[in-house]
Amino acid sequence: MALMRGFSRVDEQGKIAIPSNIRREVKLEEGQLVEIKVQGPNNGPYLIINKRKAAR
Repeated sequence: MALMRGFSRVDEQGKIAIPSNIRREVKLEEGQLVEIKVQGPNNGPYLIINKRKAAR
């Protein structure tokens, strides 16, 4: 899979939307569970989002 980029804004409730081209590429469906992790140093952290079947 090639690098894909998408942009989304955080809304007033703190929610973000995953762009449709990325959802299609990784086959995310409505109601799909995802895991969100923060990784990296304090001055440059980034988010990792993984598709999950169940919570741990």
